[in-house]
Amino acid sequence: MTRQLFIYWKTEPGHAAAAAAGMAALQRALLVRHAGLVARLYRRADDAGDTVTLMETYACTGGVTAELQAEIVAAGARASAGWCLGERHVEVFDELPGGAGEHPTP
Repeated sequence: MTRQLFIYWKTEPGHAAAAAAGMAALQRALLVRHAGLVARLYRRADDAGDTVTLMETYACTGGVTAELQAEIVAAGARASAGWCLGERHVEVFDELPGGAGEHPTP
């Protein structure tokens, strides 16, 4: 099983572009520091109104360790501090064996 992180948080629509750019910069820095780390950034597709929801995902060869999780959560909190409305929600999932996985190589 590989442990993965899903972190979501809200920002104001007027700050969404800057928040996404700031988080993308943080994720690039984390990728340089941690071989095998995969980081992605998403914006909720159906957001309309007073807030925009951003989702960060993190996976790593062999799973995200407790130490790496702590680093990601702390660094993300610092990076998003100027834009985050309310709390950052951290969800931790273990991948189950037998899932669809990735496309097979021909």
